[in-house]
Amino acid sequence: MREALFDRVARFYDYEIEDFIKNINDVPFYIEYAKKCGGEVLELACGTGRVLIPLAKEEIKITGLDASREMLNVARKKIDALDRGTQRNIELVQEDMSRFDLHKTFSLIFCTFRSFQHLVTREERGKCLECVNRHLTKNGIFILHLFVPWHHLLAQERRSMYLGKFYDKENDVYVTRRSEVVFNLAQQTLHEDRFYEWTDKQGNFQRHVWSFDFAYLFRYEVELLLEKHGFRVEEVFGSFDKSPYNYYSGEQIFVARRE
Repeated sequence: MREALFDRVARFYDYEIEDFIKNINDVPFYIEYAKKCGGEVLELACGTGRVLIPLAKEEIKITGLDASREMLNVARKKIDALDRGTQRNIELVQEDMSRFDLHKTFSLIFCTFRSFQHLVTREERGKCLECVNRHLTKNGIFILHLFVPWHHLLAQERRSMYLGKFYDKENDVYVTRRSEVVFNLAQQTLHEDRFYEWTDKQGNFQRHVWSFDFAYLFRYEVELLLEKHGFRVEEVFGSFDKSPYNYYSGEQIFVARRE
């Protein structure tokens, strides 16, 4: 299998999302819906297990799907450290979320932390939603988390950002992050080059570059897309405390039911 997008950043990923975890607090939201739905759960783009593992600890049977072998390897190391009972609640699958067939259905499927937006074409997004629909039980729930495209940022067309630094425990160095972003207004996508820079123990400057494309989608565009593929949107939240959708909150959380 060819290198997946997140293979190149897997070793940095958990450092990357530390601030997100502190600020957004999404895990209790997914635990609540998983318990409410009952049955088994599927997480698309599960990454290193940030959400998957806490759900498994709550005695929820969950399958984590991700295209990145390296991200799943990080997840497996964490799972290996868990008790046997929690381990039995977890299954990991290396598959592309726009084309998968697991030969089973789930009462809840979710795609968190804006991962769906790495599907940059209409065809990819449509295929993903078709797969989700096929894998949901009758009246099953699909939860989709995206960011809100802020018009004042899109109007800039190009942005340079300092993203802070983190301590890389494995190599005992501080890594600085910065990014260069270019918006393609016609395609509703952005291209980001993210730079990780540090000085190693021998005093040599090191740079790791991760480049990716990202789609941005507006609220009613997403609702129409979900309806087109057989879902009824029941809620649109602006945060994981279930506040109503608010453009300024920066988050779009869609709770949709399979028709």
